[in-house]
Formats: sequence, structure tokens, C-alpha cells
Amino acid sequence: MSNYQFEERPASVILGRRGLFKVVGLCAVAAGATGWAVGDLIANRNAVLLARQAGLYKDDKLCQAMNLTRSHENPCVARVYRDLGAAPMDDTMYSLLHTHYAQRSQLAAHH
Repeated sequence: MSNYQFEERPASVILGRRGLFKVVGLCAVAAGATGWAVGDLIANRNAVLLARQAGLYKDDKLCQAMNLTRSHENPCVARVYRDLGAAPMDDTMYSLLHTHYAQRSQLAAHH
């Protein structure tokens, strides 16, 4: 039987000083780029949400000024009812015009 001896090489032989600097530098660049990208996505998401909110408020004010505070009195909606031969709260109109709630509380927690 032969004697087998295993000796680990020191880390400095596996990865020299220059190699270590390269690895650390690449990790720092990757972490910085990821952090910047996430920050940019959050900033853009907030800008889109604020623009949408401003547009909805503007539309609401316009409808209030035109005394169109109830959707079934809106001439465009009334024409849809007329064209489809339906009435407000009809099953057909309910399925076409109403949306369903989706839980989004996790999105609101990150702003």
C-alpha cells in the first residue's frame, strides 16, 4: 500500500494579489450596477404612478365641470348602452364594464 499525502495549496497560490483585486473589483461593479438599476426602476415606477394619478384627478375634475359625475349619464357610455341594446347594471354591461379587485398591498408598501 502506498502512502498518499494530500497538501492543500495556499489561497495566495490559487488566486494571486492581482487576481483577488480583479474579483473584488468585478463584485463591486456588479453590486453597484444592480443597486443603481433597482433604484432607477423604483424612481421610474413612482413617476409613472404619480403621472397616472394626476391624469385621473384631471379627468375627474373635467367630468365634474361637465356635470358627468355618474357614468351612465355620460354620452359615450349611453351610446354604448344604446348600440348594445343594454341598460345600466345589465348582465352584459356588468361583464363588459366592471373590473375585479386584485390585491396589490405589497406594491404599495414599497413606495
